[in-house]
Amino acid sequence: MAKLYTFNLEREKNTFFVKVSGHFKEEDAKAYLSEFQTIVNTINPSNYKLIIDGSEQEAVPSHVVEDLRFVLRLYSMANFKKIVIVSPTSAASKMQVNNCAKDINFQGTFVNTVEEAYHV
Repeated sequence: MAKLYTFNLEREKNTFFVKVSGHFKEEDAKAYLSEFQTIVNTINPSNYKLIIDGSEQEAVPSHVVEDLRFVLRLYSMANFKKIVIVSPTSAASKMQVNNCAKDINFQGTFVNTVEEAYHV
C-alpha cells in the first residue's frame, strides 16, 4: 500500500513541507504522527514555517476525526514560526478540517494553493 503522505525538509527555505493525500485510516495516522515527530525533533521549529498541503486529502471516517484534532494540536504545540495549511479541495474533507480547527481554536493560516502557502 502506498504512503498517503510525504515529508520534505527544505532547510534552505526554513520550511517543512508536508503533503497528505487520500483516505487516512487510524493506522496511517499513527505512522504519520511518528514520522512527523521524528523529523521535528531534528530541527528548531520556531525557525521554520510548516506547510501542510492537504489539497488531496479525503474525508476521514468519524472515528478518525479525533486524530485529526490531535494532529492540528500537535502542529500548534510544536511551536513553528508559522503554520500554513492548503485546504482540501474535497468539500467534505474541507468541512472536517475547518470544524476541527474551530473546535481547538487552531491559529494556523488556511490558503487554497501551495503557491499561496509559500507567500504567507
